[in-house]
Parts: sequence; C-alpha cells; structure tokens
Amino acid sequence: MKRSMKVFLSFLFIAASVINPLEAAPKQKKSHKLVIAPVADSTDDLGFSKEETQANPAFQKDLEARTDMLRIHQTLGLITAVPLTTEFILGITTANNVAKGNSDTGLHTTLGLATAGLYITTAMFAILAPKPKDLKPTGNTELHQILSWIHMPLMILTPLVGDMANDRIANGQPVGDLGTIHGIMAGTLLGSYLTSLAVITF
Repeated sequence: MKRSMKVFLSFLFIAASVINPLEAAPKQKKSHKLVIAPVADSTDDLGFSKEETQANPAFQKDLEARTDMLRIHQTLGLITAVPLTTEFILGITTANNVAKGNSDTGLHTTLGLATAGLYITTAMFAILAPKPKDLKPTGNTELHQILSWIHMPLMILTPLVGDMANDRIANGQPVGDLGTIHGIMAGTLLGSYLTSLAVITF
C-alpha cells in the first residue's frame, strides 16, 4: 500500500512538473490585424479638382452661346455656297466674254462683292463665338478649321486680283496672267470652301 502510494505521489509530481511549465508559458494567440485603407477626404484625393466636379455656370453659358452661334455659322455657310458657286461659273463666262472683246464685268464684280460680304458675316459667327477653356477641335471639326486657313485668305486675295484685272480691262489694257491667276485662286477658293463645308455637314 505504501509502495502504491509512493508510485501515485511520484506520478502526481511528474504530472505537475510537466503541466506547470505549460501553464506558465504565455499563450500565443494569432492576431489578425485588419488594415483599412484611409478613405479619401475629398475628390481632390481621387485626382479630380473641384472645378472638374462642380457645376461651372460660366462654362455652360459659353458652351451654349458657342453652340447657338456655330449653328448660325453653319446655316450661313450653306447659304454662302450658292452665290460662291454661281460666282465661279459666272467668272468663267465673263472671262470668255472678255477674251472675245467684251469689257462688261459688272455683274461678276457685284456678285463677287455680295458673296464676299456674306462670307465675312458667316466667318464672324465662328470667330466671335465664345470658346471655353481647354476646348480643342477634333476630327472633322479640326479639318474644317484647317481648310478655313486656305479659303479665308483666298476670299480676300481673289477679289483683289480680280479688281486689278478689271482695271486693266476698263483701261483697254491686256489682262495678261492676272486672269489666269484670278481663275486659279477662285477655283482653289471654291474647292477648299466646299470641302470644308462637306466635312462638317456630312
């Protein structure tokens, strides 16, 4: 009995010595820390400026005014194409008559001045139209503007060369190369204008 007690007590001692260190050891718990990304305080933090995200009344007003003026510009442009084409055809007829000795260029001159006036009025609606900041033309609109740099100066120079030719005709002097130059300029003017009109209309 005493031997059994000793064995039992020895077992308890050994068990206690094994369990105590395990209990004494700090329990290591796995900690899963949830990292939350900071929320953007404003749209500036997302890469947008306040100007881009807030309504801009001035921009909208300019854009609406520009749209209205460009509509008028397009309508007048279509109207201008009629006398401009007629003027070119009449110019060919007038040149043939002058070559036959006829010095009457009055109708051609009058229609030319009227067409130039209508052209200038048409152009002014595009030139004076408000242009919102950072608004850049693209596609057909850009091509339309590029072509305007061809027909716009020609609309000024062609009548001037024609007037010089008229002076020679009125004074009974030979027209020389002025007539040819005037015709080439008029053809280039009409071609560039009609192309400019086509790319923005169709």
